[in-house]
Amino acid sequence: MALRSLRLAASVRHVRLHRLGLRHWSAFTWLSQGLTETVTAKGRLRPNLHRLPEDQWLLFEGAAGSQHLQRKEETFASPEREKYLLHTPSSAGAQAEVLDMLLEYLPKRYPQHFCVSAVSAACDGSAKFGPDTTVTVSACDWHMQYRVGDFSECPIELASRLVCEDLVILQDGVVCAGSVMFSFSRFHDRFGMDMNEIHAKVPQYGSDLEKPVNRIFSSLSPDRPLCRSNWNISWSDDIMAVYSRYPHRNPGMSAEERDACLTSLRHAAHSHGLADSAWLKVEYQTLRRLVANPSCILFTIRTFLNSFAELPNEPAAARSLLLNLQQLEGRDFSKYLGIDDPGIYMLVKSFVEDASSSTS
Repeated sequence: MALRSLRLAASVRHVRLHRLGLRHWSAFTWLSQGLTETVTAKGRLRPNLHRLPEDQWLLFEGAAGSQHLQRKEETFASPEREKYLLHTPSSAGAQAEVLDMLLEYLPKRYPQHFCVSAVSAACDGSAKFGPDTTVTVSACDWHMQYRVGDFSECPIELASRLVCEDLVILQDGVVCAGSVMFSFSRFHDRFGMDMNEIHAKVPQYGSDLEKPVNRIFSSLSPDRPLCRSNWNISWSDDIMAVYSRYPHRNPGMSAEERDACLTSLRHAAHSHGLADSAWLKVEYQTLRRLVANPSCILFTIRTFLNSFAELPNEPAAARSLLLNLQQLEGRDFSKYLGIDDPGIYMLVKSFVEDASSSTS
């Protein structure tokens, strides 16, 4: 089925759920809307960018919010915090602007979860959120209150503590500040890189995406933020970006070890079933240029993990995923997803085909 038809049918369903107050974000949301297409019919990677609806910039729900914020709190308190939270001195202004944006947006968008008691930093009120401003977060059993001034050395830390997303600030295209835990690993190794360097080992990125992505970043304006989504197969349900998520992608692994790893994954999926062995991982990403610091772009990444066992309940998402799988067959990028292994590819495709014919 064409993605355009999927978009129409799923968007109608999405609007109905929204009107009923039943919106629930998941790994299936954007696939169901036909908004996630990894490659074209000819096998070229797609930027897959769309205009960002303002009410879908940062996504927050009570249960997921509690889980994500608690893991962030634990990580920031750990000896390894500097692997997940980094910033340069030159990024201070951009960090402060990002924090101000969140303090403005979150209590308006999610008043049931956020309360900001604003104290101006200046007598004339020109700086709205002064050091004595407090922000309270409530999500299920998670309740925290923060004072803005306690994070004056690293505003991006407080910004990160408020949202489920990973946050990355790029200055002139180079990563200069951020907090990343859930979407990708080794943030400390990628800090200071540009987009081309970060994606240097991603198959087809250089040939298909490098030039269009660079153009998009150059032309991005503050009043036209963008969003995109991608998908992957995870072999772990840990929300932290750990090697067990993609064991076949371990950078220290030889070709022989990778083959053995894929064989092990294939055998496990055959023995236990894909529904009990793998998870659909989707990243919902947004891009917006800052206003006061126009050389900087804020990149947000919200990571979702849902068991393949849930896919039969999402036939529209399954049909979109099936089309993605068909268009990826035999492409270099399939190696990045671990579906270059014929056994794994056929196992996943067969499961998705069955789910796509579900009448749920």
